[in-house]
Amino acid sequence: MRTLSPTPLPQAGEGSTAGSEISLNQIVIHMRKVILLAGLLAALTASVKSAETELDTDLMQTIEDTNKSLSSNIALKDAKAATSDSKDLTDMFDKVETYFVHKGGADDAVDLARKSKDLTLEIVKDVNENNFDSASNSASALSRNCRTCHTFYKKE
Repeated sequence: MRTLSPTPLPQAGEGSTAGSEISLNQIVIHMRKVILLAGLLAALTASVKSAETELDTDLMQTIEDTNKSLSSNIALKDAKAATSDSKDLTDMFDKVETYFVHKGGADDAVDLARKSKDLTLEIVKDVNENNFDSASNSASALSRNCRTCHTFYKKE
């Protein structure tokens, strides 16, 4: 197999009057870089798409588990644990909202995520005021809100 050695480009005023001679080796190197960059971009795009799907599934399971914990902690009147669960849910519903905003075409899901965030903030307020009855009502509304969203958006 024959290898080509790189040929330096002529400087302005030297050798060629065109001033734009490029060796075959330089073209091959440039093409390899372009192909490598395209491959990396394709791999990154596939990884991001996969991460979005995984985030959706994992996040939803974590929300479900935390929501059950929240209801239990409210029933037990465990203010510290209920507040922690509520704050965690607020952060998670923020991620859900962001996910559906970027996904597009899911305005109802965006609204439901915002309502869910509002409910979790209301629960924190109620728990801090030792108003566990109101917190329980808000937690029930939160569960209904989740079921409403799942009716339209949950994957089989």
